[in-house]
Amino acid sequence: MIIVIDGPAGAGKSTTAMKVAREAGLDYVDSGAIYRGFTCRYRDQHYDRETFLKLLANHDLRFEFHITEAKVYQGAQDITDAIRSDEINNRVSEVAKMPEVREAVNKILREVSRGKNVIMEGRDLGTAVFPDADLKFFLTADKKERAKRRFDEQIRKGDDIVFDDVLQNVEKRDFIDSTRDIAPLKKADDAIEIDSTSLTFEEQVTRILRHIRNTSSTSMKQTK
Repeated sequence: MIIVIDGPAGAGKSTTAMKVAREAGLDYVDSGAIYRGFTCRYRDQHYDRETFLKLLANHDLRFEFHITEAKVYQGAQDITDAIRSDEINNRVSEVAKMPEVREAVNKILREVSRGKNVIMEGRDLGTAVFPDADLKFFLTADKKERAKRRFDEQIRKGDDIVFDDVLQNVEKRDFIDSTRDIAPLKKADDAIEIDSTSLTFEEQVTRILRHIRNTSSTSMKQTK
């Protein structure tokens, strides 16, 4: 079974998907971690696009996905924390626009999910990567609420940041993600939309779990 959660930056897709994975016994796949890993390599090439793209075919990134976590390695070095830095946050949408990167990431996503029961989150999974996914969700929230969540998360990590800067980053990523030429951010026609602006974390998780269990129950009945 393949379950996808799409939505804009800061909607809570990662934390929601991890909780659902734990509750439903699914493997969690974080597509954003893959894009962030490639963004780290782009940074290492001093943001020289030509040099960076030459590395794609033989990149040294490795991704491990488990029930509740995603680990990213560059060679033997664990860069899981490094991919969440402000610098990477500010450049990841730029990398995600590159057709060559999207092709590489989509290949990885299809490989790691083959033959497994997975839940994954991203921007275009239900429209471009897995159009035949068993269940699709579109998780969204008001942009100020999404910025607040991201701001609070970074403050807890000890980052020295300003809320207005986080809000501007969310707005910038929304614009880039929704207007890019290739696989722009949009809700799949058959996706279930969940606006989490006024929902608690547990409420949005419960809603998704309810749909998963109903779908699983229906599938089991149809196979009898």
